[in-house]
Amino acid sequence: MLRRLNIPSIFETLGGFLLAIALLAMLFASFSRPASGKSSPQTLALLPGSAEFVVSLDTFALRKSDLVAEMEKRFDSVPEAAENYRRFVRETGVDPRQDTDQVLMVLRHAEGAGDSGFLIIAQGRFGSNRLVDLAQEKGGSTVALADGTRVWSSRSSSNREAAEASQKIVALAQPDQGTVLFGQESEVLRALDVLAGRKPPEPKGPKLRELLSGVDRRAPAWAVLNSSALAGRLSSEIAQKDPSWNPGDAVSRVESVTFMGWAGKDVTVKARVTAKDLETAGLLADVARGALAAGKLAAKDQDQELLRILQETKLTQDGTIVEIEARIPASRFQLKPIEAAER
Repeated sequence: MLRRLNIPSIFETLGGFLLAIALLAMLFASFSRPASGKSSPQTLALLPGSAEFVVSLDTFALRKSDLVAEMEKRFDSVPEAAENYRRFVRETGVDPRQDTDQVLMVLRHAEGAGDSGFLIIAQGRFGSNRLVDLAQEKGGSTVALADGTRVWSSRSSSNREAAEASQKIVALAQPDQGTVLFGQESEVLRALDVLAGRKPPEPKGPKLRELLSGVDRRAPAWAVLNSSALAGRLSSEIAQKDPSWNPGDAVSRVESVTFMGWAGKDVTVKARVTAKDLETAGLLADVARGALAAGKLAAKDQDQELLRILQETKLTQDGTIVEIEARIPASRFQLKPIEAAER
């Protein structure tokens, strides 16, 4: 899908403009000072109690990696992409390479028949920016809360009823100089109420608390998946994309996933998968072992570095839990030029 994106047109749309805040912060961030904390308790308090998917990125630490540095060089080597970045900075007053410290993204369980809510929390230095004003210029409407916080939303007088019916209204707010919130309107308003003390944080379910406590928050990138239903949808997508390789039954019986990643000269990843039962865990482990074995066979006479990576990959099973750990040289991620990705 990314190969079909037209980069210039993305920056001309409101949705793409707002999405660029998250994309630029995640992929091309460098910073004037170290991040002040790693997923602070205050930030985690903004998570909904029914969160299905949480991703945390310490963009300060990621920026020091060879992989992200190479991504930044590729980005700046394309004149049109570099100009789009400079235009973004001029228009918004925000330079993600200097101003963003952390990004936290969350997807929550849908209540009733509505769409799943999402929320992006960016932390850094956003004192002198025009994010809300520029969003208003692109469309939608802006309201001021009792405490003075201005909230932009994609609703307007002309499409209010239609937008409410579709439940796809998005909002943007800056409650203080160090925080920007973007996401589904109900999620942004809920987070603002929590920050202002108007509402208490939503109580987290036992499984979500367990997953969060099991994450090494020193990792510059980590994620937790707390949803067998979401795993089921993923298994359906896998089956549709590649009918010849369908581990969908096993994937659909995954209870939770924890992922942690470190990026430097090497990229180290650790994943912990919890299955619903021992049989499913064994099946998942067998699928992983089969993939590793096939990879080793293919790399044996073709790619000694890849063979060594696969040989050093650790795979263990403890009851219903399957863990895998791999260390990959950053040089293995051969990034394609942005021009090719746009075609």
